[in-house]
Amino acid sequence: MSKGRKPPSPSRPSPEGLASQSPFELRYTSDAAQDIKKLDGSVRNQLRKVLEKKLAVDPEGYGLPLRGSLAGYWKHQFRNYRVVYRIYPQHQIVVVCSVGVRKQGDAEDIYRQLESVAKTGRLAEQLAAVLKHLLPAKK
Repeated sequence: MSKGRKPPSPSRPSPEGLASQSPFELRYTSDAAQDIKKLDGSVRNQLRKVLEKKLAVDPEGYGLPLRGSLAGYWKHQFRNYRVVYRIYPQHQIVVVCSVGVRKQGDAEDIYRQLESVAKTGRLAEQLAAVLKHLLPAKK
């Protein structure tokens, strides 16, 4: 092991070790898909790497839980961007709900926008649409 590098902790296995285990499936709300399309190509590539190598492997280990009105959601930070997502461990699914810039105190702040979408019920509708395939088929 080279100087200055720590071995992976037992609570956060290395991505290589988890790659053989069943990783989480990534899904996106329609708003998140639109957010991603608006990003610059280089940022989109970085985001893809973050999603595939971190959030699809260990979403709790690489994220932090949100509090307050967004309790139940998680965030991951890269550069000055945030990815807000919800984890469904029983189905091994991570649903990306929003991607954007953190602009504290600004109306365009990712958390303020997501809170307003949640208040209108649109976020719940989008999550239901993403997860509808998990429900048993009606007879």
